Amino acid sequence: MTEVRKQNEIAIRQRLFQARTSGELAKEINVDDYTRYLASILAGLSIQAANGSTKAELKRTAQMAHRHLGY
Repeated sequence: MTEVRKQNEIAIRQRLFQARTSGELAKEINVDDYTRYLASILAGLSIQAANGSTKAELKRTAQMAHRHLGY
């Protein structure tokens, strides 16, 4: 699972750099920090799922995280 998480972080980082290049992401955003932030949210959702959270609960949590991304 560690390797999967690392590969996911690489993919997130690459996408964020693409977003920066295209103007979707502000240049002042630290891509490495933002990658860790997003990976942390995903890891937390995974743990909640493993602990028995329902699909509806996970969806509400993801929606809340999305509202608070703030970029």
